[in-house]
Amino acid sequence: METVLVLLLALICTALPFAIGQRCGVVRLVSPMHMLSYFCGFGFLLKIAVYSFAPDFAFYQQFDPKPWAVLNGAIYLSLFILLMCIGYLIAFRPVGHAQFEAGVVATQIARRGWLFVAAFGFALMTFALILQARGFGTIDTLLLAGLNNAKQINVNADGVGATLAGIKTFFVVPKFAFVLLLANGIALRSWHVLAAAGVLGGLLVLIALVSGDRFELIELLVFAFATYLILGGRIAGKMLFVGGLAVTGLILMAVYMTHLRLGGASLLEQIVGSTYFLDINAAIMVTDRVEVDQLLLGQSYTWWIFGWVPRAVWPEKPAIDLGVFFKRDIMQIYTGGAFNVTGPGEAFINFRWAGLGVGFALGWMYRKIEVVLLNPMHVLRYGSFLFYPILFYPFVQATLQSSFSAFIVGAVAQCMLLTLMMALFVTRFTPHMPARMRRRYAT
Repeated sequence: METVLVLLLALICTALPFAIGQRCGVVRLVSPMHMLSYFCGFGFLLKIAVYSFAPDFAFYQQFDPKPWAVLNGAIYLSLFILLMCIGYLIAFRPVGHAQFEAGVVATQIARRGWLFVAAFGFALMTFALILQARGFGTIDTLLLAGLNNAKQINVNADGVGATLAGIKTFFVVPKFAFVLLLANGIALRSWHVLAAAGVLGGLLVLIALVSGDRFELIELLVFAFATYLILGGRIAGKMLFVGGLAVTGLILMAVYMTHLRLGGASLLEQIVGSTYFLDINAAIMVTDRVEVDQLLLGQSYTWWIFGWVPRAVWPEKPAIDLGVFFKRDIMQIYTGGAFNVTGPGEAFINFRWAGLGVGFALGWMYRKIEVVLLNPMHVLRYGSFLFYPILFYPFVQATLQSSFSAFIVGAVAQCMLLTLMMALFVTRFTPHMPARMRRRYAT
């Protein structure tokens, strides 16, 4: 009976945000509510469905949970998702579609050759810095296996290590270059520009391989899909064919990265047996283990204040990713690294059940940011739609799967690079365009 109830909660929590996204989202299929639905589907519905007939796959089973822990965690996660939906709906105000304005800006992406060169230059520089930090001279199978198996180095006595996040910040340059060239190619219907974007897409796959992060592959897919839909792209036969090939290739790469990390384990086993996505395991573990004297009372949301200091300068800097605290202090595992704490998990570690209020605040923020970035006047004047895939999606992903402060530190550094790239490569327009200019770009 408990399994049926938890499955029903998971199904509702997956379907409800999708329905809200379809009705209220500014962009089809990639609104924040759609993202919530996808992450809930993989992290809650899929995992609970698999655990119902293969309980040994459940990550939480390793920690001897109490008999009522699963239902307790499922109720907490469900209420958190419900309040996210309510927060989003409370903030809802109708907004016009910015397809025309986004197309105007996208057609005028400037200095495409320099943009392409800069993307590869920054990628090569970052690759070299990672190799130097890891102590390798070349990229080979041994290095790739090491990067995918252990993503941090120089672990200190507290189990905190360097993830090279500061160095990897420079990877935002080829990522943004990909978004810019893809938007320009779609708007101009130029196959040679789209081919250049495809080459950068291949570069981003290599970046994911060197970063040892399979979510980089999901990011690439979202970058492309969101950009296409914002510019008014239709899901037709040709798009489905190209999209199917891209998804197949990314799945094969994810399988290869899983093999590098875990040997014979399958990708499905890695998904359901981990704390990835909007994870039910994390909700079960925190509701089962967190005691009142362990509450952080909001501290984790302020760790970004000191997070900008490089670990090379401050070797004993505390971890700003709450996943380290979750693994070490809550679950009593001292092997280094971290567990994905998830947004609901972070809220519970800070405030216990009162953390449900964080879900409402996140839903409200999602809608407000979505409207600001896709407001037609903001799109025309600032090119704000370009930040939707490159910064807003990672924010949604981080607040669903990871922890708040870890994202903020990286995002601030990335914003500096993105602002410079916007100034160099993106032409902005006055909101009041002459009628002849509107007719010109409309054609």
